[in-house]
Amino acid sequence: MSFTHSTSSSAVAWRPDQFTFAPETVLAEALIFQATTVAGHIEGDAPSLRVAYALDADANFVDEGADIDESEPELAEALVYTKKFAQLLRITREQYKQAGTPEHLSQSVARAMITKADNALLAQGAPVSPAVAPSTGLANAAGIISQGSVTDDLDKLVDLEATVRANRGNPQRWILAPDTWAGLRKLKTGTAFNSTLLGAGTDDADPRLLSLPVLLNPEMPRRTGMLIDPTAIVSAVSDLTIATSAESYFKSDSIGVRATMRTGHTMVRPDRIGVFYIDGDVGWVVTLGAPSAGTFTLTWRGKTTTAIAYNAASGTTVKNALGALDDGYTAADWTVAGPNGGPYAITAPGGGALTGSGAALTDGTFSIAAAA
Repeated sequence: MSFTHSTSSSAVAWRPDQFTFAPETVLAEALIFQATTVAGHIEGDAPSLRVAYALDADANFVDEGADIDESEPELAEALVYTKKFAQLLRITREQYKQAGTPEHLSQSVARAMITKADNALLAQGAPVSPAVAPSTGLANAAGIISQGSVTDDLDKLVDLEATVRANRGNPQRWILAPDTWAGLRKLKTGTAFNSTLLGAGTDDADPRLLSLPVLLNPEMPRRTGMLIDPTAIVSAVSDLTIATSAESYFKSDSIGVRATMRTGHTMVRPDRIGVFYIDGDVGWVVTLGAPSAGTFTLTWRGKTTTAIAYNAASGTTVKNALGALDDGYTAADWTVAGPNGGPYAITAPGGGALTGSGAALTDGTFSIAAAA
């Protein structure tokens, strides 16, 4: 379904052609429609959505003819904060008039918006107070069930599913980074065997793990996988709006194409979501942006380091801070290189997102990016 808006009373340059689409019809592949419960559609610039839900009340035995005691379910409310993301394309008029260009552009825009929506759902770092959006990605969220690293067999995944179900969860699918799926498929039935625990993988069957479907998504942090109960995550989306203008770039004879959308999510039952990791080197680059004072912190697998000085030595201070995390690894498992004050090239011993905060830095521009 789509809608077209125009404001004929405005000058042409101020009323670009605008098309509004229901996102579930044109972005159906986005994980927010497959791994969450969309509780509402945001309109305009509404920053948040309030979602009411009831925590299950107990049922009890009762004698025939006896009065039934009233039970009152505990009413709760989830606040879903949303954030707009956008894409602006500039192409020449000649390019735009090429046969098939509008169709190729629409496909490209759809892929870009799906990629951003998936990244926001899975890998977005926690907002730094007082900001409340964009929402923390699932891989960085607190309270989810973790079984640590899977190494030689699938026992931890069996235990992970059992724990989620014991918490009254109803897991529907796994979401794995591509290298996580590759790591699982390489697990052998024994040290002297070439056969794998998941089979040869030479047929065209859809990927499945413990009888549940597997979605492979490159926006999931490397060597990370999650078990998802969509009812444990509520979300909100806006319509996808596409606008084109032939006048915005008048001096260069170009066409402007703009896409905007708003999403957000929150977990109402994090104990019904599971996460696991695969061991192996994962690289990150931490940049401080030449601060003059202050501290920063790093967070890995939901655990945050103590404050690290802006001019910290990579091989000692930063490495020791990461090694002090209560995650089963020591400083010897980490590799940190770079000059005092960064940028720091960090190699983690396994999957999991590395995020952090530079809010306490003076004059810094803190950022973390996955290494190429």
